[in-house]
Amino acid sequence: MTTSLNFFKQYHSTVIKALGEDAKKVNAKVGSIMADKWADNVGTFSSNAEFAESFGDYLQNKLEFAKSVKVSCDDKNYTLDIKGCAICHGNEILRQEGMATACPIAQAAKYAAVRKIGRNVVTKGIDKTGVVGECTMRFELE
Repeated sequence: MTTSLNFFKQYHSTVIKALGEDAKKVNAKVGSIMADKWADNVGTFSSNAEFAESFGDYLQNKLEFAKSVKVSCDDKNYTLDIKGCAICHGNEILRQEGMATACPIAQAAKYAAVRKIGRNVVTKGIDKTGVVGECTMRFELE
């Protein structure tokens, strides 16, 4: 079976539209469920780099929402570099219609770090390159 980017982008944008005012809350819950699926099946980590490697592997090879996902995490900075993201294409439909976008991956990233590193995570920004499907999510560990 082949997966269809066209189907996924239509599905994502339609679900967010259907959720209306609840979209933000549900998006956060979806992200936490994604992170829990990974967190419940990995042990503890001896370093933030080890955490980043494991979480990056999950995003890249289990969720398969993007062609490339690189996660890095040190004592203060935590980033996800994403290329070829299917979710972004659905968000682009929402953006073109003047609607708010929703990314469960940003929520999953925050929740995963809180759960496995035990640190508060603050979103510092999501930088877009101008290419739909590419971004760098920047977080700070407190």
